[in-house]
Amino acid sequence: MHVVKLSPQGGTVRALDLPRIFGCDFDELPFVHRILLENVARKDAKRLPSMIAALRGWLADSTSETEIAFHPSRVLMHDTTCVPALVDIAAMRDAIAEAGGDPASLTPVLPVDVSVDHSVGVDMYGKPQSRAFNMQREMERNSERYRLMKWATTALPGVTVHPPGTGIMHTLNLEQLATVIRLEDRSGEIWATPDTLIGTDSHTPMINGIGVLAWGVGGLEAESVFFGFPVTIRLPDVVGVRLTGRLSPGVLSTDLALDVTHLLRRHKISGEFVEFFGPGVSTLTGGDRAVIANMAPEYGASTGYFPIDGRTIDYLRQTGRAAEHCVMVEAVARKMGLWFDPDAEPRYSQIIELDLANVRPLLAGPRRPQDKLGLTEAASALEAAAGRPFVENTDGIPDGAIAIAAITSCTNTSDQRLLAAAGLVARKANRLGLRPPHWVKTSLAPGSPSAELFLTRSGLLADLEATGFDIVGHGCTTCIGNSGPLQPDMAEAIANGTVAAALLSGNRNFPGRVHPSLQFGFLASPPHVVALSMIGQFCRDPLNVTVAHSVDGSAVCIRDLLLPMRRSMRSCEISRGARILAEPSMMLRRTRRGLPSRRHRLQPFPGTKPRPISDARLLPSPAPPIDSEPMRPIRCSCWATT
Repeated sequence: MHVVKLSPQGGTVRALDLPRIFGCDFDELPFVHRILLENVARKDAKRLPSMIAALRGWLADSTSETEIAFHPSRVLMHDTTCVPALVDIAAMRDAIAEAGGDPASLTPVLPVDVSVDHSVGVDMYGKPQSRAFNMQREMERNSERYRLMKWATTALPGVTVHPPGTGIMHTLNLEQLATVIRLEDRSGEIWATPDTLIGTDSHTPMINGIGVLAWGVGGLEAESVFFGFPVTIRLPDVVGVRLTGRLSPGVLSTDLALDVTHLLRRHKISGEFVEFFGPGVSTLTGGDRAVIANMAPEYGASTGYFPIDGRTIDYLRQTGRAAEHCVMVEAVARKMGLWFDPDAEPRYSQIIELDLANVRPLLAGPRRPQDKLGLTEAASALEAAAGRPFVENTDGIPDGAIAIAAITSCTNTSDQRLLAAAGLVARKANRLGLRPPHWVKTSLAPGSPSAELFLTRSGLLADLEATGFDIVGHGCTTCIGNSGPLQPDMAEAIANGTVAAALLSGNRNFPGRVHPSLQFGFLASPPHVVALSMIGQFCRDPLNVTVAHSVDGSAVCIRDLLLPMRRSMRSCEISRGARILAEPSMMLRRTRRGLPSRRHRLQPFPGTKPRPISDARLLPSPAPPIDSEPMRPIRCSCWATT
C-alpha cells in the first residue's frame, strides 16, 4: 500500500497516495471514483485489486456492473427518520437484556448526527413573537418523540441530537459538521481521510458543494451503517457537467440551480452520480455550489459533486474552521489527487455542457421543479395549469394570487449572498413603505442561527421584518409542507374557486406539497420571493408593475426593487456581509476535530431547567456543556446505560 506522509502544521499525517495506488490514467478518473477508490483501499485492502480492475474497465466502457462496498465516515438523520431507527435499537437492546446480555453492547460504531428540523410549522407569521410561538407549538406536538431522542443522547455514545432551533440538517452539516478531510487515530498514527457520509434525506448531497461525497439513503440502510455494515452500490456511472463562463450580474445561484435542474432532466438523468468540472466551476463560491448540489434529487441524480479547491477552503475559513485545519485540508487533498484542476478533463459516462453566461433569472413551476420559466411566463403557465384564464377581480383577492411567499429551505437560506440579496430588496421596499397584500402569508426560515446573526449585524433583518418576513423558526417549515394555515380570506377565496399559488425559495413544488389547498407553486430565489410578494399575484409583466411613486412623482416598479440587489452583487455591500459572517463571533468555534466547541454550542432542548453547578473547576480544554435535565424516558429495560 502506497502511503504519503505530510507535515502541514508540524505534526505528521499519513494518507493514501491514490495516484501511485492506481497508476497510469489516474487523472482520467472522476473525483467521485477517486474517493470510492480510497474508501475501498482503506477499509478492505483485499478487494483493492478488483476495485482497480473495475475502475479500469469503467474507463474503457464508461459503465460497470461491479458492486462495491462503501463505508461512510458518519451518518446524518433528521427527527422524522431517526425515530424508527431509535425504536428499533431500543427493541434490540431490550432483547439483549432479556437474553442476559449487556444492552450497551449495541451502540453505533460511527458518529450519528440528528437534527430536529422537520417538525416546526408556521402557525404564526409576520410578528416579532412568531418564532417563539411556533417553537412552543412544536414542543407541545412532539414532546414524546423528543423524549425518545433525548434518551438517545444519554444512552448511545456517538449519537448527537441537535435540538430544535439549531438549524436545518444540511446547513448544520455545511457550517459545523463537515471537515472535508478528517483525521483519525490508528494505533497512535494520525491518518487523513476524505470526509464522507450518508443521510436519511434526499437533499444530503448539498454537502457535495464543498467537496464531501454524500448521498441520501433509506432509514433501514442507514440503520445498518450504524453498526458497521457498508452501503453496497454498483460502481456508479458519472455524468460530467462542464461549466464555462461566469454568471451575469444579478443572476443568482438559485437561478443556476433551476437551470441545471431543467437541463439534466431534459437529458433524462436518473440515479447517476453527477460531477461538475470545467473552468466555470472556479467562478462559483462554496455557497453557490451548495445550492446547486442540494437539488440533486430534483435533477434526478444521486450526487451533484464539486471537487475540493480554493473556493472550498474559502468557505471553510468563512464558516469559522481553524486556520490549521484549512491548511491541512488543502495539503492532503493535493497529495491524494483530490484537488480540482479547472483545466482537467476526466472521463465521464456522459458530458453535458452549460455556459454560465447564458443563465437568466428564473422561476420554476407551477407543478415541477424542472419546469423553468422566465419571470414574465409565470402567469400564463398558471392559467394553463388551472385550465382557464384569470378572471378580473378588482374588489377581492384576484386570480393568480400569491397565497404564500416563503423564504425557506436549506436550498436557499444557507448562502449568505442569497439572504443579503433578499434583504436589499426588502430595504428598498421598506423605504418606499411597501408591504405585501393582506392575503399573502409571508415567512423567513433561515437554515441556521448564524444566518440570523448575519442579517442582524448587516442591518437587513429589520427591513425583512418590516415587510412581513419575520423569522418563523430555524427549520424546513414551508418547504416540506409545514406552512400552517392560510390567511382566512385567502383560504375562503380558494374554496370559492380563486386560482392561487405558493411562491417559495424551496426545492419542490408538487401539487399539495407546500399546502394541501394549493395545487400550484413556483420556486424562486429569495429576492424574487420578496419582490413579487409586493404585488401579491402572478401577472404577465411583473417587472414593470408599478408599486409606488417616488418624491418626484415617477413610478417605482418591481424592476426598481430588484435593482439595488443586482448592483450590489459585485459591490461592497455583499462583500461586507460575507466578512461579517466570517468573523469568529458570528460562527460556532470549532475544535481540532472540526466540530463546534462545547463552549460555544447552542442551547439544549428548550423547556427544561438547567441543573445547578457544583464543584466547578477550570479545565485545560473546553468544558462539557451545562446540559438540561434529561427528558424522562418511557420506562424500558433497554434504556439502561450500564
